[in-house]
Amino acid sequence: MSRREDDLEKEVRFHLEQHIADLIAQGHDPAEARRLARIELGGEEQVKEACREVRSTRWLEDFSRDVRYALRTLRQKPGFAAVALMTLALGTGATTAMFTLIDGVLLRPFPYRDPHRLVLLREKTDWATAFGDLWSFSYPNYLDCKREVRALDLTAWTVMRGTISAPGAAAYANGVAVSAELFPMLGVKLALGRAFLPAEDRSGAAPVAILSFETWQRHFGGDAAAIGAPFVFDGRTYTVVGVTPAGFRFDDDEPALYTPIGQADSRRMQNREGHGFQVWARLRAGATIEQARTELAVVGKRLAEQYPKSNHGRTFIAEPLRPDVGDARETLWLLLGAVGLVLLIACTNVASLLLARAVSRERELAMRVALGASRSRLVRQCLTESAVLAIGGGIAGALLAWAVVRPFVTFWPGGLPRAEQVHLDWRVMLFALALSLASGLLFGIAPALRAPSRELEPALRAASRSVAGGSRRLHGIFVASEIALAVVLLVSAGMLARTMLRLSSLDPGVNIHNVLTARTALSPATLANPDRTRAAWDDLLDRARRVPGVEAIAMVDTVPMREGSNQIGYALSAAPVPEDKQPMVLANSVTPDYLKVTGIPLRSGRFLNEQDRKGTQSVAVIDEVMAREAFPGEDPVGKHIWIGIGQDPVTVVGVLGHVRQWGLAGDDQSKVRAQLYYPFAQVPDELVRRWSTLMSIAVRTSGDPLLLVEPLRREIRGATGDQVLYEVRTLEQLAQSSLARQRFLLLLFGAFAGLALLLACVGIYGVLA
Repeated sequence: MSRREDDLEKEVRFHLEQHIADLIAQGHDPAEARRLARIELGGEEQVKEACREVRSTRWLEDFSRDVRYALRTLRQKPGFAAVALMTLALGTGATTAMFTLIDGVLLRPFPYRDPHRLVLLREKTDWATAFGDLWSFSYPNYLDCKREVRALDLTAWTVMRGTISAPGAAAYANGVAVSAELFPMLGVKLALGRAFLPAEDRSGAAPVAILSFETWQRHFGGDAAAIGAPFVFDGRTYTVVGVTPAGFRFDDDEPALYTPIGQADSRRMQNREGHGFQVWARLRAGATIEQARTELAVVGKRLAEQYPKSNHGRTFIAEPLRPDVGDARETLWLLLGAVGLVLLIACTNVASLLLARAVSRERELAMRVALGASRSRLVRQCLTESAVLAIGGGIAGALLAWAVVRPFVTFWPGGLPRAEQVHLDWRVMLFALALSLASGLLFGIAPALRAPSRELEPALRAASRSVAGGSRRLHGIFVASEIALAVVLLVSAGMLARTMLRLSSLDPGVNIHNVLTARTALSPATLANPDRTRAAWDDLLDRARRVPGVEAIAMVDTVPMREGSNQIGYALSAAPVPEDKQPMVLANSVTPDYLKVTGIPLRSGRFLNEQDRKGTQSVAVIDEVMAREAFPGEDPVGKHIWIGIGQDPVTVVGVLGHVRQWGLAGDDQSKVRAQLYYPFAQVPDELVRRWSTLMSIAVRTSGDPLLLVEPLRREIRGATGDQVLYEVRTLEQLAQSSLARQRFLLLLFGAFAGLALLLACVGIYGVLA
């Protein structure tokens, strides 16, 4: 007993003894005086309760007492406590783990300085194509906006692709050409060196580069002497002036290096009709995004009048800069809804257990009422017990979330966007605490409201009977709710399984068995000359054909069921087509044996052959989807089309079956489904270098394709001196990967449904027991 309580006990006893003495002095015998004094005082416990009510720290004392009592009662029922804690740990753990993913991927801003003041600028058209009405900038439009918009500090960047050569390990890599202001605007402090100077961000300046931390470690071993050292990228020698900090990601990517955008290809920089430059901006001090939008609208109107050919119907919009996470957003919210149902089942389960326990404790609670406890006091006591359970379950759930989050990220199909931002921190722990308390209130309110009133006799009579009447009805509602929620998850898992079976049975359009795909890189010196580039590819293919087990080999710029960006516009006449009316097609540059490798069915005409070379009639083969769209009811063979890779008409020489280019699950939802194949040998000289950085090889083998990886590597290295195979996958693996998201969802929903069913069974058993 605390000293405060000891003093209260002594004071109440003192007043009682004084009153007894007064009654004895009035002539009452001692026994009668004691009886009358107790009646007038109203009972010692009631007096103590009234005294406690007036204390300023009463709530803290009551809470402390309630917590100790709750822990004591839970120790007396270890089976009940274990089941309740396990149930809550599963519910809160799954929900906390999912919130951790959502917080890292969707809710956290970019890790840049004052991210709420960063803005994304895009061009918007009055019309919509298959890809919508929002576009990246042309560089001249960017420069005009940079000069005229006062509310923003603008910076631009664009992705570039090239070769990083190292002995025995040449490979293509992504770089980013950026404005000199980019790193200072983002507030990024480099690990070594400095950012670009304004004088370096112009044509003719000495080539300089900032390396990523990973590139610095890989090629310079983390040596600080890398600053000032030469670094060769795509055949051009750059002087290293800086290194990004460890873990730095730019637009959720890890480019190998950064170069000044002003040193990029001058033709592209001067083309106002071209698009491909991303524009980020920071609101200046005191400026608002509404002010920026107004100024951008004025600039857009002026440019549309000044340059009607390129800018008619175009304006500029500004919106807060947020990470682009693709379909991960939809998947994460869907999974959060599923674990939310599991949490509801867990709460209902524990509420049912607590209700059964409350009924068994009615005699105890009724006796406490008889001793002076108010109904609100008992409700607080019951809610405190629920809160103790909830916090205990929340702690166990947080530990469970910590254990499962990293494997969850690791096995996310295709890699979880912004995975480096996913971790348990104070934000997640605060969520877990709030979730635990809310859960405690949710499952504790119904049992708490069963606390008896001051009518002692009915409560004692009720306590002698089993659960009946209102309690049984409430139990029935809880059990029915659990079963209904579990059924929702089971039905969802069943629908996903049905979809998975349907997608798995689809014809991919190619023979995916015994086909190996891989990428390789030519040296910058070879890529500098189109004829040498074509000869190098021919030599590589000839050498690979000599490997035992190789039945056919071909080149392709976009392997089936592997994403790419090979959409181009086409026309059925030489007349210009308005941008909003131009149809789009997936254009694949291939070599003649591609049909032998993939086994795509030939519907009519012929496929490409060795005679379709540079200097001969431009030809192409289309698929049946394009045949229906471009030539409905006609035979396309012999017809002409105009495509974006040249000005001359292209003759259609054959029609192929449709290939599910974007995978078994994604092809039907793709914005462009029509397909076209043209000879790599007829790619214009000025595009050969660019196309070569996109090319993959596809190899049909007589046995397990993975057994030929090393022989092919040795042969290709012999052909090119320092080249290697990378991104090696079989078509079967790519087909399976195209269903990875659906398989992942099915696995999780199945697990959640099984967990929900288990919890529902536990709840039913708890009621029956």
